[in-house]
Amino acid sequence: MRWLPLKKDGKGRTPEPFVAIESLDSSRPAGREGRLFDLVILSLFLHSAGSTHEMVAAFLEQAPSVTEAVFVYPLVLDKKRDVLTTAPLEGIVEPHLERAMEAFQEDLASVELDLPISHFRRLIIEGGEVAIRDSLAEFWGDAIPAETIAEAEAKLGIQKVALVPMLVEGEPYGLVAFAFDKEDVDAEIVELLVGHFTLAMRDIATQEDTARFNDIDPVTWVYNRRYAGEMIEAELVRCGRYGKALSLVLIDLDDFGNFNAQYGQSMGDRLLRSAAVSLAEAISPPEIVARLGNDEFAIVLPETNRAAAVSVTTRLLASLSQVSVFGDDGSPEPLKGSVAIVCFPDDGTSAKDLIDSATADLDQAKREREEQAKAGASRSVNPLARASSDRIRA
Repeated sequence: MRWLPLKKDGKGRTPEPFVAIESLDSSRPAGREGRLFDLVILSLFLHSAGSTHEMVAAFLEQAPSVTEAVFVYPLVLDKKRDVLTTAPLEGIVEPHLERAMEAFQEDLASVELDLPISHFRRLIIEGGEVAIRDSLAEFWGDAIPAETIAEAEAKLGIQKVALVPMLVEGEPYGLVAFAFDKEDVDAEIVELLVGHFTLAMRDIATQEDTARFNDIDPVTWVYNRRYAGEMIEAELVRCGRYGKALSLVLIDLDDFGNFNAQYGQSMGDRLLRSAAVSLAEAISPPEIVARLGNDEFAIVLPETNRAAAVSVTTRLLASLSQVSVFGDDGSPEPLKGSVAIVCFPDDGTSAKDLIDSATADLDQAKREREEQAKAGASRSVNPLARASSDRIRA
C-alpha cells in the first residue's frame, strides 16, 4: 500500500512522518495486522487531507481494502431536516461505489434517507453501536425496492453488512455502511476506521466553515473586500490565459452617511443588508457581490464585456430600487446609488488597478450627483431619496 506520496521540503529533505510511513510500508505485515497497518496509513491521510472532497475520495477508495469490503457508503446527518444525506459524495467518482450503483440501478450519491421515530436507521445512529446484518434491505428498504436490493446483493455477492454510526462527543454525526462478500466481519477495524473518518470530517468541515466565514462580511452577509480581490486576481489569470473579458461594477449608496447619522447604525446596517440582498438577487454564479467598505459594493462579472456589464448594471439598479426609504412626507422612495464600471484589460490588469480605477470614477460620479442635487434641490429631501446621477463608464 504505497498510495500516500512522499513529499520533500524546500531543502530536499523528507519530513519525518513520511519517512516513518515509508519505512513501515517496506515491512508491512500480513493478515489482520497488515490491515491494521493500512488503517493507520489511511487515518494519517484522512487527518491531513486539504479538503472534504479529497478526504472522502481517499476514504471511498482505500476503505474497502482496509476492511475487505465490497464498497463503503458514508452518509452525514442533516440535523435541520433530520435526514441522512450523501452530500460528501458530490462530485466524487470511485470504482467501488460506481460498481455498487450499477448493481442497485440507483444514483447512490444523491439518496436521502429519512429518520422516522423508532426507525432502524435512527436506532443505529443514536444507539452508537455497530450493527451487523445479512442484507441492506432493512437499511435501504424504504428508498430502494426490496427486489432491486436482493438482485444487487446477489450480483455483488454481498453476505454481510456492517452499519457503523458516526459519533462526535457522543452526538450523532452520520453513518457508514460497509457491504461484505463474506460472513466474517472485523467489527473492530470498521469501527476504528469510522472513528478516524468522523473526526477527520468534523475537523475539516470546521476548517472549511471558518474559511467561508473569513470570506463573508458580517454585516451584509455577502463577500468581503479580501475575497473580492482574490477572486478578481484568480479570474484575471484565467482571462489572460484564454482571452476572456472581465468587468467590475462599483455601486455606492446615495446619501448613506446622512441616513446612518439620522437613524442610527442599527438601521443603517439593516439598510446595507437589504441592499446587499437585492444586488445578490440580480446576479447568478459565477458573478458575486462583495462589500468593499461602508456603503460601497463591488459586483464581479467574469466573462462579461463592457456592453454586457452595462446591461447587468441596469438590472442591478432596478433591483436596488426595490429597497425603499421614506421621504420627509412619509412616502416610500426607492434606494439609489452612484455607479462605475471598469473592464479588463482596458482599465487595469490587476485587482488593485481595476478597483482603483472604478473608485476614481465612482468618486467623480458622487461629486457630480452632489452638484446636481445642490443646484436642483428646492426642498429638504430625506437621505437616499434624491435622484441618482449614475455614471456608467462606457
